[in-house]
Amino acid sequence: MTGSIICGVDGSESARGAARVARSLAGELGTGLTFVRVVPPGTPQTSVSTIADRLERLSAGATDVDCGAAWRVEEGHPADALVAAARESGASLVVVGSTGPRSSLLGSISADVSRRAPCPVVVVPPTAVGNAAGQDADFAGGIARFGLGGGGTEFAGGIARFGLGSR
Repeated sequence: MTGSIICGVDGSESARGAARVARSLAGELGTGLTFVRVVPPGTPQTSVSTIADRLERLSAGATDVDCGAAWRVEEGHPADALVAAARESGASLVVVGSTGPRSSLLGSISADVSRRAPCPVVVVPPTAVGNAAGQDADFAGGIARFGLGGGGTEFAGGIARFGLGSR
């Protein structure tokens, strides 16, 4: 996989689940990871600094084995900022949490990102948040190993092509 993974985080339980899945995917796929936190325009600098400190700690938890992680704080509407970050970085994947109602799975932000992102989007449902970290890794590994022959998962033009050779 050539591009990085963009992961939207906002301090919610759902976003923590998305961060775990994004870290697992980055490690499995051998790609970079950028955590993006979006704040409303005009957010006081002290609040932005506190958020930046939290993101620094979150990124520090991603080791070189995970391919490391970067972070950024953006101002604006969350969906707009995540889609822009994905475009600017040439991302191969966006990972977001969802706090949507059980009947629809997608919240308004995750639905908006899913419709407009220039790459595939993984939406981590609220029910996944309570799963053990090992289950997140199994989930990520399962996605990374859809290509069962040589080469693994290949993303091209936003569409995943899955090789089905023997293992």
